[in-house]
Amino acid sequence: MNKFINFAKQDKYQRLASNYGFNKLEQYEPEMEEAAGDTIIQAQKLWKEKKDGNNEIVSVFAADVSGSMDGEALNKLKESLLTASQYIREDNSVGLVTFSSNVNINLPINKFDLNQRSYFAGAVEDMQASGNTAMFDAIVVATDMLIKAKENKPNAKLMLFVLSDGNTNRGHSFNDIKSMLQVLKIPIYTIGYNADIKVLQNVSRINEAASINADVDDVTYKLRNLFNAQM
Repeated sequence: MNKFINFAKQDKYQRLASNYGFNKLEQYEPEMEEAAGDTIIQAQKLWKEKKDGNNEIVSVFAADVSGSMDGEALNKLKESLLTASQYIREDNSVGLVTFSSNVNINLPINKFDLNQRSYFAGAVEDMQASGNTAMFDAIVVATDMLIKAKENKPNAKLMLFVLSDGNTNRGHSFNDIKSMLQVLKIPIYTIGYNADIKVLQNVSRINEAASINADVDDVTYKLRNLFNAQM
């Protein structure tokens, strides 16, 4: 990038840019002052409310608690969920499942009010790692929860978040469920911890959702931005 900037700053190319209409407003100063951070947050909140209208967002978080997640990976996963969940609006609905050798529904889908937030935080704090990794089974269970929720909320926007290392060694495979996910068109956002990131990226690509690598990305920042935009 710096090489390109230095290249573009050469007199020859600056003159050429001026000939094509660039560099005409170098003395321009905007009349409006830079918006304060609080103002931007309030504007974003209003935009979300107007954008979604009366369409509720229903989401399920599927968290990997298999033995391979023991230690730092699970601690990071918990931190991601607890911190980022602060940015989910209370008029949206949230559920939580965990998976290792089996899949457990820790928190059925409900409005994310104070009670649901408390249950969510408690379920996250109680997570312990053991067993194998049935990630695609968890995706099937979480998807079923979302589809059933939509029966009562036909205008709801559905979202699935999978937090895992992606090292599936039990249950369904990617190919087993790929066609189902393509038909349902539910975006699956994946967050990888010490992960086989390509597997998670392939899951997210099915319905054009984002994949976050917790080893190199600021997960809380990215989830906060995602929730601010979507939830």
